[in-house]
Amino acid sequence: MNKILFNTFIFFLFAGSLHAQNDTVYQKYSSGTIKSKGIMKDQMREGLWFFYYPNGVLSAHESYSNDMLSGIAYYYDTLSHLVSKEQWVNGTEQDSAWYFHPNGCLKRAGKYNYGMYIGEWHTFYDNGRIKNIGSYVNGTPNGIWQFFNEKGIISEEYTYTNGIRNGPAKLYTKKGIVYASGNMKNDLTSGEWLYFNNSGKVKKKVTY
Repeated sequence: MNKILFNTFIFFLFAGSLHAQNDTVYQKYSSGTIKSKGIMKDQMREGLWFFYYPNGVLSAHESYSNDMLSGIAYYYDTLSHLVSKEQWVNGTEQDSAWYFHPNGCLKRAGKYNYGMYIGEWHTFYDNGRIKNIGSYVNGTPNGIWQFFNEKGIISEEYTYTNGIRNGPAKLYTKKGIVYASGNMKNDLTSGEWLYFNNSGKVKKKVTY
């Protein structure tokens, strides 16, 4: 009988120890409202965590593994509008991410590679129309970037090298017709630029 009681005691002691290592933790503002809550395992965040504004509105929910962000994270403004949805791996932004306007329309979308922008990103106006399209290499703009007005009509096109405008460029009218073309060097107009009339014929040449 004593052996049974002893084994029972050891079991509950061990179970209590495990419980202590996997507690749900609540952090609070000075006002007493909840600031965050989630599971702590061996003093490290683990699993899903929730974060709140001082008024109690959810500001974010994130997934953790060994105290590092891992998984999909959602972020909200004080009016509960979704601001962003990001994917994290070992504490670093990785793969696809989405950012939103307060009205719910997509604001920006693209991919990360170890926390840096990579590949093609799209940015949109709050009316849903495209604002710009361009690619990143190692976190900086590279290649052709196109910019559009709020009606979705192209207005500018530049070529980037390591975040600086270098190479061919075009400027467009409000109707999306090319009215100037030339080259950029270190973000400045360079060399011969051609300017066109409404018929697409060269009306003047300017050398910079």
